[in-house]
Amino acid sequence: MAHKRDLIDIRSGDEFYQPTPFGLVYPLRTGDGAPPPDQRGRTWEYFVASGRELQPVTS
Repeated sequence: MAHKRDLIDIRSGDEFYQPTPFGLVYPLRTGDGAPPPDQRGRTWEYFVASGRELQPVTS
């Protein structure tokens, strides 16, 4: 299966981007379309510990 770069938090609607498999995940925009308050990349473990549920965006 190919790497899915575009991710969404199914709870908040926030959108994220993960350029490389197993690499850092970067916020793109909040669920309401605003820019994210922080644009630092985070590990997948950070998002899981924060209660986020990231899923690949389906088109």
